[in-house]
Amino acid sequence: MLSELSPSFPGILQERISQTRRGLLGLRDEIKKWIELREKRDLQRQYVTQLKTLRIQIEYLLAQVERELESISAGDGPLSVYARCRVVDKRILWIRRLWTYFQSKFDQRDDEKLKRVLRAADDIVWSCYAQPYRVLKIQNQPSQPLPFITPVYSPYAIPRDEPPQDLRSDVDAEFLGAMLQQMPIPVVGIPAQSIEEPWMLAFLAHEVGHHVQFDLRNGAMIDSFSDMLLAKGGQRWRPWGKELFADLYSLLMIGHWALWALADLVWSDPASMLDDTNSRYPCALVRLVFMSSVADKLGLNGSKGLRGLIPAELLDHGPVLIKSRDIRETARVPDGELSKLCEFHPEDFKEYQGVAYLWGEALAGRGSVAAKKSLRSARLVLSGGVRAWAEICELTDEKERENRRGPLKGGLLSSIVANGEDTVRAASAETDLDSRNRRLASLVMSSEIPGIGS
Repeated sequence: MLSELSPSFPGILQERISQTRRGLLGLRDEIKKWIELREKRDLQRQYVTQLKTLRIQIEYLLAQVERELESISAGDGPLSVYARCRVVDKRILWIRRLWTYFQSKFDQRDDEKLKRVLRAADDIVWSCYAQPYRVLKIQNQPSQPLPFITPVYSPYAIPRDEPPQDLRSDVDAEFLGAMLQQMPIPVVGIPAQSIEEPWMLAFLAHEVGHHVQFDLRNGAMIDSFSDMLLAKGGQRWRPWGKELFADLYSLLMIGHWALWALADLVWSDPASMLDDTNSRYPCALVRLVFMSSVADKLGLNGSKGLRGLIPAELLDHGPVLIKSRDIRETARVPDGELSKLCEFHPEDFKEYQGVAYLWGEALAGRGSVAAKKSLRSARLVLSGGVRAWAEICELTDEKERENRRGPLKGGLLSSIVANGEDTVRAASAETDLDSRNRRLASLVMSSEIPGIGS
């Protein structure tokens, strides 16, 4: 036996256990200090629930791992000690990976280049997400989604129980995705281009719509909206329920300027506009005409949003399944209840008199609007910002466009923040946190955890 050849071996085993313990205690201390720092910097009290949830869940995991570590003794022999410490080290590593997933997104708010746009994004997300809960007077509102900057072309939402799309490439990523499913902290990725083009924050209205559909009433609107599409448009429409709901929600949040922004994002050649190979997503043409039809029904200006981009002949282009007859069905989509939940008022977007229109004038330098810190204000400012940007896009003089773009960029971000609701954005405690903790621990403490055998 090696222990017989080396009298100092018990000390070596004790040190091996101590090494693992230092890793555990070091991570615990690192996370504790980080959460305390983030809480200190959260002057607007926007992240109370997310940080509390992170602390509770990670502390629970660390306690489970510490219990396993305490069961390891130098008297177990070298093979057992080294093998078991190695397993604990791997568990600690996975907890660190879980934490750093969220750490990197929170810490973007310390970056001088990112902090202004993220501060405005936080206000937009709150304005869009909290609205239906406020109308329904629901006390146990879940925590609002956390926006972060990411190098993507299109923004994307990651609901609470769906693993991030960028974590599905290999076994390790799938395992981390499974862990994240037990973390009730939804996130929204927004394009890095938003830093220089803040009117692109308009896409947040759509992405938050995904979270609202998923969270409100325990996801009841997912099936109900899809069933409505089935009844109105046929079987082809049912799988599009999530995407079209989010499109509708964006209209209710920022008016027909949501359609203007989407057209700017998806407009392309006819083949691309009519591509419906993904059964879960309607082709770009369907989305645009759907939003235009519903916008008109809501008393908005659907034609203004489309900007005359879609020629009539495109509706029946080529041997594709999309036909104008199918698209016209969307004009009958019911929206009454959702409109009330969103506190939607079409007059807010009327030309010459609506609040969003007036904000567009102010951001274009042709007037002023008194700041009003209400739940609706931030998204109405954003709507006005998109309108002001649309006006700039129509200018033929490149120098004039650039001269007006800079002031709009700064003015839009500062005006959104100045009008963001001044309230503690804390949600009630997650009701299923205990069960989530147990499921999360079962993953971390599993004998199948990736890396155990390598």
